Amino acid sequence: MRAFLFALGFAVSCAAVAQPQDYEVKAAFLFKFLSFVEWPAQSFARADAPIVIGVLGADDVHFSLQEIVPGRSAQGRPVQLRRLKDGERPAGVHLLFVGRAAATALPSLAGQPGVLLVSEAEGTLEQGAMINFLRSDGRVRFEVAPAAAERRGLRISSRMLAVALNVRSARP
Repeated sequence: MRAFLFALGFAVSCAAVAQPQDYEVKAAFLFKFLSFVEWPAQSFARADAPIVIGVLGADDVHFSLQEIVPGRSAQGRPVQLRRLKDGERPAGVHLLFVGRAAATALPSLAGQPGVLLVSEAEGTLEQGAMINFLRSDGRVRFEVAPAAAERRGLRISSRMLAVALNVRSARP
């Protein structure tokens, strides 16, 4: 009986380990978002220029992206990853994930043309983020503000909007 209980406890702990962590799910979403956003042509220096994902204030998401990005492409372009430091401008970045630790920097980053700004803190859509991660029913989901993206020259696919938990309409 003790052996059975030990085996059951071990199986349960292994199952818990097998569940992806929130930061792993967010990293996977960030990579997938690249396929559902249209950037203006002037966002890229050349026709074969890479799409660059920048991460600020979320080392766990950055490390997960390091496992996903190498050798991958999106929209026929190679994908590159860059970790930004506090105060660094996102020059050359196409998708910028601002983690909870750097959420106070969001208002100063929100005016960057051609940068898809993604966050994970409550109230950041009102501060200029275009996509925000949140937890709903125990799962990582996202909400989208397509009008904010359009103001920066980006177009978010209706297929992505269809799976968002919440789509914020433009402010009057």
